[in-house]
Amino acid sequence: MPRLNREESQARTKSLLIEAAREEIIKKGFAQASVRDIADAAGFSQGAFYSNFPDKEAILLELVQQHQSEERAKIEGVLGQAAGEPAKLMAGLEKWAATANSDPGFAVLAIELQLQALRSPTFAQGYNELNRKHRRALGVLVTRLFELLGKQPPADPVEIATGFIALGRGMALLSRAGEVSRSGRIVVTFLKALIDAAPSA
Repeated sequence: MPRLNREESQARTKSLLIEAAREEIIKKGFAQASVRDIADAAGFSQGAFYSNFPDKEAILLELVQQHQSEERAKIEGVLGQAAGEPAKLMAGLEKWAATANSDPGFAVLAIELQLQALRSPTFAQGYNELNRKHRRALGVLVTRLFELLGKQPPADPVEIATGFIALGRGMALLSRAGEVSRSGRIVVTFLKALIDAAPSA
């Protein structure tokens, strides 16, 4: 394996710490998952943690940003691959929705995020700002989706995006092993109903 340069090594360390933090927080909760636990799980010292993150809240915000970016990228991929082909577009969205809640750990993490935002004003500030940016970005994708289908969004696209975020999180909390596809079907059912009710562009 080729030797990593300084930047690559730092990126790898950061990535491993983020993944370890995610697993530790899901397993123990934010309060009980210590910096030492996270560093140990990633195979590093506490010094390595603090050279990448000022505290646990910072790594939790990094987790949020990473998840949101990945979610938007998947939706953008579906929209980009099916431009001008409504049937292919809906099939792509159904495929995406079927796996959107496939990670049961994220439902636990979502609860931890909400609880920490209630407990910590400094965390809430960063967390709420990330969520605002995410909703606005998803609102742009909602607008694009309706345009591709020759429809007008029946409400503010950001509000539509916010509703689907809430629905997705709620379904993730309700879903159990083997129910992921059911969760996706319900999300798609609501989306199709919204599209059918939307006026033509």
